[in-house]
Amino acid sequence: MPGWTSVPSRAPHLLECVVAACLRGDAGDSRLGDLSECYVRNHERVRRRLGNTALAIAASHVAANLYYLAASANVVVFVRAVDPALRAAESAAMPLVLLELREKTMTMLRVIAGKLMLPRLLLLGGALLVNSAVDVWTTWQQGETRLARMQLEKAAAVAARIEQYLASVQSQVSWTTFTRLPAASLDQRRVDSLMLLRQTPAITEVTQLDSAGKEHLKVSRLHIERTGSGDFANDSRFKEAMAKGVYFSPVYFRDAEPYLSLALAHGRDRTGVTIAEVNLKVLRDEMAAVTVGETGYAYAVDGKGHVIAHRDAGLVKQEVDLSGLPQVAAALAGQSLKEPAEGKAYEARGSGASVASAHAVVPNLGWHVFVDVPLAETRTPLWGALIRVAGILGLAVVAALLAGLIATRRVRPAFAAPA
Repeated sequence: MPGWTSVPSRAPHLLECVVAACLRGDAGDSRLGDLSECYVRNHERVRRRLGNTALAIAASHVAANLYYLAASANVVVFVRAVDPALRAAESAAMPLVLLELREKTMTMLRVIAGKLMLPRLLLLGGALLVNSAVDVWTTWQQGETRLARMQLEKAAAVAARIEQYLASVQSQVSWTTFTRLPAASLDQRRVDSLMLLRQTPAITEVTQLDSAGKEHLKVSRLHIERTGSGDFANDSRFKEAMAKGVYFSPVYFRDAEPYLSLALAHGRDRTGVTIAEVNLKVLRDEMAAVTVGETGYAYAVDGKGHVIAHRDAGLVKQEVDLSGLPQVAAALAGQSLKEPAEGKAYEARGSGASVASAHAVVPNLGWHVFVDVPLAETRTPLWGALIRVAGILGLAVVAALLAGLIATRRVRPAFAAPA
């Protein structure tokens, strides 16, 4: 039999042998040659329409096989049934003709069903099964690719929004640095600080220092105002701001809420520093707004792997360390992935489910935003499609077996031959 991806020069040898047995002829029978020419012509006609790809040639084989079977059945019926019946009718032996016609027709059907149709039906069913499996796999892979792209885009978008949020806070703080210390009056500095607290609800405390690190004023939402009672000369926030102009401190927790300190130097000559304590609970809303699939979720960790933003406020209040999760450990190690990697979800008992995780870095802060989707959800469409294909295959096998039994069973004669 020629390969399914090659162009045939004649009909498959197995089909020719079966038809020759039904015709009771030999390999040189001219009728087999005519059928073989029809096979090649039909294969060529179908291939011109479908193209020259391997899949198109295989489909052309299937179509040519089906046409060959139909044409062969027509020839066999004529040779084995119609032609003898006509000759018998000419001799006026109609009862015997009808009986012989019926018996030969049933024999022919059994031969066709047993030797031709059933193997071809099974072959066609196998081809359909392979095609369905390929379609299911391709569809699943495309779905996973779309989901992975969505995860990466969501993580990058959240990281960008966090950066923009902190940039806006920095912009609000920066206008207070135009007041030069110690030249400005205490009342002017107090008005600037109170206005900053009013315009930026996330800032809970503002401290203004001179170039030597001496505290001039501290205004807070949580404590009473104080003046000139602190020395920040050795404070890392003061030193980093004086050296670099701006400094974001590591995340710390106050009353189970995440905070960071934003220190900003006054002007190019750095005549002082303003330190603003920024509440980061607004980031929780950013994480809660992220939806990927049915159960996907987002969270953010600092440079040490401690969670600083999560839709579950309890994890943030407990200052949970997620550095042990594979995806977090890889991100902290500096691994940048172009597609989601397999990781684990956090569970208090340490038996987290597997997830597909994507992450993005928040520039200048060393934070990482993760978007995780449970692997069970990503593979649900695949299992559903496989179950449907298996069900269809089972029905097809049952139908083929029933058709074979019906076609090959012996039918009791409707009338007896004359004595």
